[in-house]
Amino acid sequence: MSTSKVLKELNELKDEFRKQLFVFTDSQKARYAELLTKRREIVSQWYKEGKVSTPSKVTTKPVKEEAKVS
Repeated sequence: MSTSKVLKELNELKDEFRKQLFVFTDSQKARYAELLTKRREIVSQWYKEGKVSTPSKVTTKPVKEEAKVS
C-alpha cells in the first residue's frame, strides 16, 4: 500500500471517529492500529534511506587567541 493511500485511509478513519462521537468500533480500532504501524514503518524506512530532511549542522569555528607580543 502506498504512503498516500495509508494517509488517506487514516484521515478517513479519523473523520469517522469524530462523526461517531469519538468512539471507534472494534474493527476500526484494528484497522487504525494496522495503518498506523504501516505508516511508522514507511517513515522509519525514509529515515534509513536519508529521504527525510534534517536541519543542517551548525558548525562554529573556534576563535584562536592572538599570540601576545612582549
